[in-house]
Amino acid sequence: MSQYLRRIRLAAQIFSLCLFVFLFLQAVYPYHPFFPVQTMLQWSPLVALLTLLSSHHVVAAMWPAALILFLTLFLGRFFCGWVCPLGTIIDGFDYLIRPKKKLLSSSSRFRWWKFAILTFVVITAIAGSQLAWVFDPLVIVNRVLTVAIFPIFVFFTEAILGLLWNVQFLNKTLFGIHRFLQSFLLPLHQPYFRQGGTILVLFLLILLLSGLGRRFWCRNFCPLGALLGIFSKYRILQRVVSEQCDSCNVCYFNCRMNAIKADCLSFNKVECINSFECAAVCPKGAVTYRFGWSPKSSPIDLSRRRFLTAGAVGLLGVGLLGLDFPDRNKRGSLIRPPGALSEDQFLDRCIRCQECVRICATTGAFLQPAWLEAGWEGIWSPVGDARYGYCEYTCNLCAQVCPTGAIHLLTLAEKQQTKIGTAYFDKSRCIPWYSGDDCMVCEEHCPTPEKAIVFREGEFVTAHGKVKKVKYPYVIEERCIGCGICVNRCPVEGKPGIFLTRDGEQRY
Repeated sequence: MSQYLRRIRLAAQIFSLCLFVFLFLQAVYPYHPFFPVQTMLQWSPLVALLTLLSSHHVVAAMWPAALILFLTLFLGRFFCGWVCPLGTIIDGFDYLIRPKKKLLSSSSRFRWWKFAILTFVVITAIAGSQLAWVFDPLVIVNRVLTVAIFPIFVFFTEAILGLLWNVQFLNKTLFGIHRFLQSFLLPLHQPYFRQGGTILVLFLLILLLSGLGRRFWCRNFCPLGALLGIFSKYRILQRVVSEQCDSCNVCYFNCRMNAIKADCLSFNKVECINSFECAAVCPKGAVTYRFGWSPKSSPIDLSRRRFLTAGAVGLLGVGLLGLDFPDRNKRGSLIRPPGALSEDQFLDRCIRCQECVRICATTGAFLQPAWLEAGWEGIWSPVGDARYGYCEYTCNLCAQVCPTGAIHLLTLAEKQQTKIGTAYFDKSRCIPWYSGDDCMVCEEHCPTPEKAIVFREGEFVTAHGKVKKVKYPYVIEERCIGCGICVNRCPVEGKPGIFLTRDGEQRY
C-alpha cells in the first residue's frame, strides 16, 4: 500500500509539472487556451496573501489559493509534496546529484529561515511593498521558463534543425517536422528577453543548494512552505508507527524534509509534505498514514527574537525599496502595458511572473522585464521596450493572462484608444530633419485610424548651400497611443530618430 501511495504521489508530481508547462505553452497568439494559462499561478496562497496585504484588495481570481489553504488544514503540506512544480524539479535534481542522506538529517538549524522570510515578506507587504515575486516557487518557475529556458530551447532546436537541413534527402522530412513544431511549440521568431541570464543563474543556484541536502530550498528558504506549514500544525492526516518499529533510522535518513525525529516515532507536522517515503522504505512495514485527530501540534522554528528581527528587517527593506534614483527623468521612458493600474497599485499586484511578457513575445514582442529603470521596487516588472518590439494594435492579451489583475482587462476597442505614451522625433537623428531626405517608414506603420504622424513640406538647406523641398514628419500628440511601432521600425542605424516617453499615459 505504501509503495502504491508513493507511486501515486510521483505521478501527481509529474502530472502537475506537465500541466504547468502545458499552460505555459498555451500563452501564445492566437489565444484559445484549454484552461486560462494563469490558472496554476492563482493556486499560490503566498501570492494571494501578499497581494491582499499590499494592495488592500481581494483578487477574486485567487480563490483556488484559499482552497489550497483549507485543504492544508486537514491534509498538511500536500501542495509541497504533490503539486509544486519547483519542488518536483528540485526532487528530480536531487535524484541526479544524490546528496548524502546523512547530510540531510544531520542538520535542522536553518529551518527557521523560511519562517523569518515569511515574516519579512508579510511585514513588507503590510507596509506597501509586495515581494511574492522574489520567493514564490510558482512565480520563480514561470519566470525562468519564459525568459531563459524556453528561449534556449528554441535556439538549440532551430540550430539542430538548421544543421540537419544540410543533409539534402532529409529536407522534406525536416520541413514537415518544423511546420508541425511551429503549430504548437516553436514561435515564428527567436524570442529575446532582458535579464534572462540573471534569472537563470538565480534559478540554478536554487537547484545547486541541493548539494547541501535534499530539498534544501524547500526546507530552509521557501516562505510558501512556511505559510502552509503554519496551517498544518493541527492536520488530521497522521503518520502512525506501529510496535514493529525497531528504530533502524531508515525512515529518518530517507525523509527529504527532515520531518522525522531521531526516535523514528514522532514527526514534525509543520515540515512533513506527505511524500510517503518513510512508509515505502520501512523494512518492517511499521509506518502508515491515517486520518485522525491529535491534540499535539508541532512547534514552529522561530523564536520571538528572530521574529522581531525579521519584522524590523522587513520595515527597513520597505524603506530601501522605496529609494529611487536622483535622476527622475529615467522614469520618463517607463512604459507600462495598456490597462496597467496606477504605479503603486501595479507594483503591489504585479508578481513578475512574466506571463504578459511571454504572450506579448508571440505578437509584438514589446514587453520586457524591467531592471532598474522602474526603481528597486520595480525590478522584473513588465515595461515596454520598442528596441525589441511594439504594442500590437489588435492585441489585448497581456491583461487576459495577468493572474492578479495588475493589468485591467480592456476590450479591444478600449485598448486601441488607450494611451500608454507619446512618441517624439529626435531631430538630430531623424532622416528628413537631419539629412534632408524623405522618409515615411514611421507614418506607414502607424496603426491609428487617423495617422498620428503627419508630414509638412518645408525647405532644407544642404551643406553645399542648396535649398530643397523635404517632407518633415510631426507627431500629433492627441492621436498617438504610444505603441512604439514607429520607434521599432525606424531605419536609422543605432539610436532611432524617434523615441517614446510615458507622456499622457492612461492608468486604471
